[in-house]
Amino acid sequence: MNVRRDRTALAVVGLAVLALLFRLAFLGNRVAHFDEGRVAYWIIEYSETGVLFYRPVIHGPLLHLLNDDLFALLGATDFAMRLVPALVGGLLPLVALLFRHRLREESVVALALLLALNPVLLYYSRFMRGDVIAGGLSFLAFACFVRAIDFDDGRYLYGATFALAVGIGAKENVIAYLLAFLGATALLLHHRLLFARFTDATPVSVLGRYLRWAGRGLRRHAGSIAGSVALFFATVVYIYAPRGSLPSRETFYFSCNRSPIDGYFDVAAAPTLGEALANPLRLPELVAFTLGSTAELYGCQWITPRTKDPNPYIEYLGGLSATTAETSTALILLAVAGFLGTLYAGDRPDDLVSFSFYWGAASVVGYPFITDIGGAGWLVVHVVLPLSIPAAVALGVLLRWGRDARADGDTVSLALVGVVVVLVVASMGATAYATSFQNPQSDDNPLVQYAQPSGDLEPTIADIQRLADENEGTDVVLYGPHLHNPVDDELERRPTCSNWFNALPLPWYFEAGDVSADCAENGAALDDALEENPPVVVAYEKERAAVDERIDDRYEARVHFMRSDDVPFVFYVDESRLE
Repeated sequence: MNVRRDRTALAVVGLAVLALLFRLAFLGNRVAHFDEGRVAYWIIEYSETGVLFYRPVIHGPLLHLLNDDLFALLGATDFAMRLVPALVGGLLPLVALLFRHRLREESVVALALLLALNPVLLYYSRFMRGDVIAGGLSFLAFACFVRAIDFDDGRYLYGATFALAVGIGAKENVIAYLLAFLGATALLLHHRLLFARFTDATPVSVLGRYLRWAGRGLRRHAGSIAGSVALFFATVVYIYAPRGSLPSRETFYFSCNRSPIDGYFDVAAAPTLGEALANPLRLPELVAFTLGSTAELYGCQWITPRTKDPNPYIEYLGGLSATTAETSTALILLAVAGFLGTLYAGDRPDDLVSFSFYWGAASVVGYPFITDIGGAGWLVVHVVLPLSIPAAVALGVLLRWGRDARADGDTVSLALVGVVVVLVVASMGATAYATSFQNPQSDDNPLVQYAQPSGDLEPTIADIQRLADENEGTDVVLYGPHLHNPVDDELERRPTCSNWFNALPLPWYFEAGDVSADCAENGAALDDALEENPPVVVAYEKERAAVDERIDDRYEARVHFMRSDDVPFVFYVDESRLE
């Protein structure tokens, strides 16, 4: 048994290494998504100013804190900005080892395989979003909770609560995981009460037994519970605490301007992390302000109604279900088989499998309620993570049948099992390759969200940054009303003259490549700008006529979609300087 367990651990570690290789390979090749571009820009801004405060529209500040150091070490690149999610996603298969006491060895390896090769987990591990971080750390926390209960060891609570706190630092929907945990626990308790009818016990006696067990556990591990709760809040406060200097009240609450909330906290009097550390007497103020204002801003952005129109729940549910089925077909079929198999084939349902299946099903039903955007493929991350456990149990059964068939010399059964396993792995591998490597920006890719630029934009971005290195003066001119902002931008996002959000993700590449950009609102301004021979001019395709009339033959016009199937920009690049 020890030899087999060692082989299991070795197999899991090998799958984690494979997962890391898949996530790091060509990590910087896909052009930045709209969300990646704006957050990466704000990370550079934090590096320059030292000012950081919670902006719920871009979720938690964890990536700011980590990528600030990574940018200093590796440079501000697409590879560096995606490195943290890639590492978390690559190491995720190791969590399977924490379930060895619950799962058979084949299922442990199967779980690591599913976590390593699932196309959704792979794609969004190569994307600077908090979903894989929040989901992966919540999955780790769940494993720690299971071990804390099964081994009656309160020390695992520290790992669980720390993982949850760091996960919340990446994205606040870790709260949804906690609610899913409570809901699945209630359903498991319902299992026990229901099955009491088929034994000598009664539902009341079973409920009383569990309440007494819980009470003894709370008393026995009161110190660990209190310490882990303190660790949780200390970690959350450290991550979310404002840094540098707090902006004006209006700026601090700007993300909540669609809500009647006015803000209950005195921003001007609140301490920042540096001030509280310099004067520990102000730490209670920091804790109160950080937790209170974060909860207020979160509720304002994500809980209070933002529009008069109702959430198109059915549309969002259909989209999430379709994307899950299309990208994780094998995993879904295995999860259903694993759940039904343990539900009906054994003496009683398997707690871990039932819990995980209910958790995944609740995610499918629940996330369309809380999302504010359709076609968000990253939500599938939170569905496939819990469903990977019942899927691993089913796949483990197949592997065990194959092993037994080989031992018995049953070549027919061995061949059938082999065909099924190969189909499962090939299905995942083919979809993973197509979505993450072959077509990572294509509108035909079910995981590509609308705000992802499509086409071959990367060479043009590289040419712009190369030309900027050799140019003196303005490197890029943004022409036309679509790209020009006639209103002063109080937040001073560079280029300050631009309609910044329309231009994304270009501002990220301008900042990362030290590209200077200016704007030309109309033909007269464009004439003035062209007199300085800028290496690049950019215009929205519907507004390109004025540029075409004035541009020199040296410039090559390159058209790129700045969204998955829409918003074409024309990049006029001075080819003579590239030669």
